This record gives sequence, C-alpha cells and structure tokens, in this order.
Amino acid sequence: PSSRPPDHLYPKAVVSTQSTGKEKKEKKEKSAQKDSEGNKKSGSGVLEEGAYWLDEKRMRRIQVRSFKGKALIDIRELYMGPKGLAPGKKGISLSVTEWRALCDLMDNVDEEIQKLT
Repeated sequence: PSSRPPDHLYPKAVVSTQSTGKEKKEKKEKSAQKDSEGNKKSGSGVLEEGAYWLDEKRMRRIQVRSFKGKALIDIRELYMGPKGLAPGKKGISLSVTEWRALCDLMDNVDEEIQKLT
C-alpha cells in the first residue's frame, strides 16, 4: 500500500496528467481557429463582443463593456477557469473620461519611452 493519500485529497493543480504531443497540437490548432466573423477563438470559444486581444499568449485583453449603465474600458489578464476563460484580478477598468485622458497622454508617454530606449 502507498503512503500517499488518494488523489482526490490533493488540489487539482497538484494532480496533473501529461498531455501527449497530439493533444497539444490539437489544442493549439483549436485556439488558432477563427469564427465566421474573424474573431479569434480560444480554448473556450470566441472573446465576447467588444473584446480584443492585447497579448493572446499572455492572455491579456481589452474590452469595452457596460457596468451599471456606464461604459468601461477593461484591460485585464484572463485565466482558464473550469468553464473557460475568466477575468482575473490583474487589470484595471477605466471610465470613458479616464480612457480619453490616457489617450491624450500617449505622446508624452512615447517620448518618455524614447528617452529610456
């Protein structure tokens, strides 16, 4: 008998199975598919309306959405939850006023970047 407790006592992150090369290839192909509107699909499906990938590999997206009747620009990291892509804690939601202020600062920020590179 093994001295290790049954697998069901371990968090799911600890209990893992090795993916075969074929499974990895299928997963990669599935994530690269596009729907009829040209939106990129992920393992869980198409990004919601008004959402765009900033960095798909790092699962970062920007989305324009409504919350309590107000438009928000949400820049957030996603993670793969049990039901597919889910928004993570890392991110920020900007009001339209904040978004426009950020856009107005873009030239200044670009100048600062040039000084450092």
